[in-house]
This record gives sequence, structure tokens and C-alpha cells, in this order.
Amino acid sequence: MMRVVLMTVAMLLVPAVATVEPPKKVLPLDGEVFEAAGRPAFLIPAKAAPDAPAKPWVWYAPTLPNLPGPEEKWMFERFRAAGIAVAGIDAGESYGSPAGNKVFDALYAAMTAKGYSKKPVLLGRSRGGLMTLSWATANPDKVGAFVGIYPVCDLASYPGVERAAGAFELKPAELKEKLKQFNPVDRLDGLAKAKVPLFAIHGDIDKVVPVEANSGRVKERYAALGGTMTLIVPPQGHNMWTGFFQCRELVEFVVAHAGVGLVLESPQEYQVVQRNAKNVGTVRVRGKLGEAARKADALEYRVGAASPWKKLDTAIKDGAFDATVEVAAGGWHQFDVRAVAGGKAVASAGVERFGVGEVFVVAGQSNSANHGAEKQVAKSGRVAAFDGAHWQLANDPQPGASGTGGSFLPPFGDAVAEKFGVPVGLVACGVGATSVREWLPKGATFPNPPTLEGNVRKLADGKWESKGEIYAAFCARAKALGPNGFRAVLWHQGESDANQKDAIRTLPGKLYREYLEKLIRDSRKEIGWDAPWFVAQVSYHVPGDEAAPDIRAAQAALWKDSVALEGPDSDALKGELRENGGKGVHFSGPGLRAHAAKWAEKVGPWLEQQIAGKDR
Repeated sequence: MMRVVLMTVAMLLVPAVATVEPPKKVLPLDGEVFEAAGRPAFLIPAKAAPDAPAKPWVWYAPTLPNLPGPEEKWMFERFRAAGIAVAGIDAGESYGSPAGNKVFDALYAAMTAKGYSKKPVLLGRSRGGLMTLSWATANPDKVGAFVGIYPVCDLASYPGVERAAGAFELKPAELKEKLKQFNPVDRLDGLAKAKVPLFAIHGDIDKVVPVEANSGRVKERYAALGGTMTLIVPPQGHNMWTGFFQCRELVEFVVAHAGVGLVLESPQEYQVVQRNAKNVGTVRVRGKLGEAARKADALEYRVGAASPWKKLDTAIKDGAFDATVEVAAGGWHQFDVRAVAGGKAVASAGVERFGVGEVFVVAGQSNSANHGAEKQVAKSGRVAAFDGAHWQLANDPQPGASGTGGSFLPPFGDAVAEKFGVPVGLVACGVGATSVREWLPKGATFPNPPTLEGNVRKLADGKWESKGEIYAAFCARAKALGPNGFRAVLWHQGESDANQKDAIRTLPGKLYREYLEKLIRDSRKEIGWDAPWFVAQVSYHVPGDEAAPDIRAAQAALWKDSVALEGPDSDALKGELRENGGKGVHFSGPGLRAHAAKWAEKVGPWLEQQIAGKDR
């Protein structure tokens, strides 16, 4: 008993060890949050090539509690896909001061200790430009390139000497006197001597960070020093315009200067390639070689880590390559490409999941898009979605379509994947509340307007015409898949042409058939091949307004005249299969799954006929 008591007392006398929680931060992509020099830092890793001498990375600033934000996700995804990590450290409102540079030194030491490149690409957004460019001018031998999104480059322009002085531990008058000693725009000579390339995208009407006093002045002075800088000046201010954060030129610049040996542009992660026979598909293999791999004399590829390497039959021109290979239907497959010089691999890249299977383009209005009551998930894990540039798992909401709710696409993809044993790719283009008139090519005219007029315009003679924007976007998405790059278009639309509250906006069935046929035929010409179309019977609004016979007849007429194939009758899905206890036009969760099953019932037998006896 005494031993127990003494042990208990001893345990009480042992000081408690405090549990130190790691710093917390919400990132646009999965990553690691850690501390360097007592400051919160982050790392969004990428899969670097095993033969890379060092792992490439982008250094982002400003890293603040709310930055990087969701707007950076698009470009971060593309950096990561190219094998480039993203990192940053919270230096506070340091404005490129010596104290802030010391914090940056700590991140540089931490990253290089982890095996990351000693020459990262620095990316400064707004006042992050002061931080990154200041550190770059102090360390020109440690910089691969500088990139800015409306970057601040001149302290006097922003935040001004009065506000910045505290960060430099100086009085405003003292900072003004020593401005050229600290101001990035006045310290570019070292970067020019080191031949560090610069890039910026900066709006021409930016009042917060004027382009003339910042990126424009840097470009002028850098050119005088013999340096090179690319400057893109869109008609924008200091705002959240998508083009700033989804700038392809910016991404290409970063990839070109981050030290990536090989960039594989196709196939992409989760990409589904349309098979052209039952058992095989032709896969486009496209990419670029970085400086480290320009000495390559051959390219090789393999499908699966256990497979032997094969020669990729392609020429390399200006560092770019483009070839095709046949790959067995199925997936997910691993696909790797490597550059070889003198029989030795000098660079490589690959994807862990891509497939050869069935691809469908889905178009129409809200019930073809993301307006259902319950988001759906692709349970098979073999259904992917394409937004026009990027592939991902096809969990709702579908990229590229309107709405933020559920769709019938994931369960439809699951049904096809299960039945045919191949992955399924889906390209969602639906736009809620649209009339077929809004889908017509630019300049197509009609006598009466749809209920919503945002995508049409009235002409001087009283007629109306389509602006053609939806049509152009739809064709661009289809074209991006290449000739015969998908199996069929699934068209689900009609509600916004049938039984409108304002009768003048209702479209007669005869004109509906005419306009939909024009859409089908014109889009086939635009994309360069006769893509099959399935047309559903769609006109349901609410209980009591459950069908429009003339619209339904027009849709059926397209089947009978072999313009389109017969899609499902979704007007038959009523009651609890509709939202709000059967009172709405959109589908409930069970309704979305029932809708998917109806599409699978129509597409499945036709697809069996298409692939019958077509092994190769």
C-alpha cells in the first residue's frame, strides 16, 4: 500500500509536458503547415521526378492568415501537376524589410534542407511583390525567376514611406533618405547580372498599385540593365479578376524556369481517353523538356510500373514532343515518360491514374447541371470530370456546369463503368434556366425571346438573336477532347421553352425542333466530326404542369428522323423524385439516381452495339 501511495505522489510531482500543437492554416490544396524561425510556414508538395537533382518549388507571398486563398488553387494545381511544390512563410506586414528578409532566409534554409531547389521561382501577389522582390534583389544567386500578380515593387507607391517605416525600424524621414537602399525597384542590377527572368501580370487601371510605378517601372529599368521581363497588361484594376489567377502564360513561365526536367501535358491525372475499339484506345502523349533534359536523344514510355520501357516514336522540336500510343481499355493505369541521353534517364514525369474508356458530353439546362437537391458521389472511383483543361474525380458539383448542388452524372458514370468495366469521363456543360435559343450559334435569329435575356439580344427589326457565348463554350469543350474524342452528347433541356408564364416567351414545338437540329448540325461542323446526340424528353415544371406535348413531340421527331438518338423520358420522374417533396422542377437525391438509371438504360444497349466485334 505504501509503495502505491509513494508512486502516486511521485507521479503527481512530475511536471506535465505541454503538448505543442502545430500551427494551423487552411490551404487551397492539401499540404503541410510547420514553423520556421518561429513563424507559420506551409508546403504544398508535388511528386518530383526521381532523377531530378533537386525538387522544384514556387515561393509564394504574402503568406498571411487568409493567404494563399482559394483563388490561387487553379495555378497551384497546375504547378503541382508539373512536379512543382508551393511554399511560403508568414513574415507579417514586413514590406520587404531586413527583418522580413531574415524570416525568408529561414524558409529558404528549411526548404533546401528538405531537398528542394536552391533556385526557387518567387511569386509575389500585390504587397507580396515587395517581400519576394526585396529578398530576390538581396539574393540574386538563389533565384530561378520572379513572377508577380499586380506586384508592389516600389515602397513609395505602396504602402508609402509613412506606413512602411515601422517595418524597417526607421522614422519616415530616415526611410525616405535611405529608400534606394531598400526599395526593390532601385536594386535590380544584381538580378540582371545573374540573368534572372521576370514576369508580371498587372492591370492597366490599377489605382491601388499603379502599373506605371511598379511593374512598368521595373520592366523599363530591367531592360536598361540588360535583363528580360515579360509584362502582360489586361484592362483591369486591383481586383479578383479570374484572369490574374488563371493565367496560362504565368503557369508556363513558372514551369519553364522552375527547373522541371520534363512536363507531361497529356495524359493528365484522372484523364479518360475515349476508346476507339472495344479493347484499346489511342492516347496522345504530349509534353515539354526543361533545360535539364534538352540533351536527351530519345524518349521512352511505359504503362504500369512493372511494364518494360518502350521507345516513344516522336521527334523533339524546340523541347516539345507530341506522339500517340495505343493503350488497353481499362484503368486506372499508371503512365510514365522519361527522357534518355546516352542510355541514361535524365528526366521523367508521369501520372498515377488515367484510363481508356467511355467519355460523354452532357449539355442542356439545370437538370443536366448541378441543381439537384443532393450532391452525388461516384462510388466506383472510376468516373472523372473534365472542365475543359483539367481532369478530376466526378464528385458533385460537376466542373464546367452551372449550380452548386447535385447532378445525375456520378451515378450514371458508375452504372456505365460497372456494366462495361472501363473508366468513364464526363464533360458537364449544362447552364441552368436556358432555352434552346440561347444555345444557338452567334447571329442565329428567332421571333420571340426566351424568359431570360442575358444570352440573347434584340435587333432593330424586332427579331432576337443569340449572342453565341454558350454555343462557343460548348464547342470549345468538345473540341478540347479531339476528333472522335467522346462517345456521344447527352442533351437534357426543354423546360425553359415549354409553357412559360409569359406566353410570348414559349417556343412552339416546330421551332424547338428546328433550333435543336440546327444546334446539333452546326456543332458537328464546328468540332469537325459527326458526334452522336441523345435527346431526352423534357418539359416538366411542377405538379399540374407536367408535360408540353408539342415540345415532347419535337424531341421525339429528332429520333424518328435519325438526327438524334432516343434519350430517357424524364417527365415521367415525379412525386418524391422531385425536390421539395415533389413540388419542384429539380430532382431530389433519389430522383437524381433514378434519372441516372434512365440514361444508363438508353445509352447502354446502344453502346453495346457500338463496340460489338470491334476488338483490335
